[in-house]
Amino acid sequence: MLSCRKTPDAETRRHGDTEKSFSPRPRFPASRRLLCLLLTAYCLLLTSACRRDMQDQPKAKAFRENSFFRDGLSSRPLVPGTVPRGYLRADREFYFGKKSNAGTTAQPVPPGAATPVSTTGASAALYPDDVETFPFPITKEVLDRGQQRYDIFCSVCHGATGDGDGMIARRGFNKPLPASYHQDRLRQAPVGHFFDAMTNGWGAMPSYASQIPVEDRWKIIAYIRALQLSQMPAAQAAQTPSIKPGGQGVRAPGGKK
Repeated sequence: MLSCRKTPDAETRRHGDTEKSFSPRPRFPASRRLLCLLLTAYCLLLTSACRRDMQDQPKAKAFRENSFFRDGLSSRPLVPGTVPRGYLRADREFYFGKKSNAGTTAQPVPPGAATPVSTTGASAALYPDDVETFPFPITKEVLDRGQQRYDIFCSVCHGATGDGDGMIARRGFNKPLPASYHQDRLRQAPVGHFFDAMTNGWGAMPSYASQIPVEDRWKIIAYIRALQLSQMPAAQAAQTPSIKPGGQGVRAPGGKK
């Protein structure tokens, strides 16, 4: 059968259009294709290795500069009034060896009134804020523990009997010479003075607060008092503050005697 449809070529020629010729798809050189493959593989490897281990995470390290904060310090100060758990230290006499009213202004004595007499003599003027009594009863177990801790931490300088002739002093560390507990100043000193010296250091003696717990410091002081009493006449020992016959001068927990 004959078809009456016009062929595209004839229709194109009828409208005076020229036939367009299409060239084959351009081919890329082998080197360019290899470069594209390498870039793709590199991107895949880079994204698969994008991880951060715990040891590499951004964090503040102690004593290192930190540009995030204005002052440049990585360790931030505690909020004022912050108290760590277990460090309330409400009992000032037990934890600091200081009187609860230490630092307050003394009230003037009215004319003609009786002047209170201190049991510690001149030591009250030297250490007015230090407590004069122990915060718990002194028993044999307390003295035994105090002797053990004294032999470990104190005898190397102050000697086994408290004369200041420990092995450290004998081997040359004697300028200044370790204090002897049998001098009048320390015999009359309140127990709070010894606690303060062990807690904060005194002269060439460093602080032992990080090595000796609070309760053990008081037990060491009780043993020091026992050493002092062993070298004192009986009449003078009866007048020594904080250790008297009959258990006097001992403050029970809570501030009551």
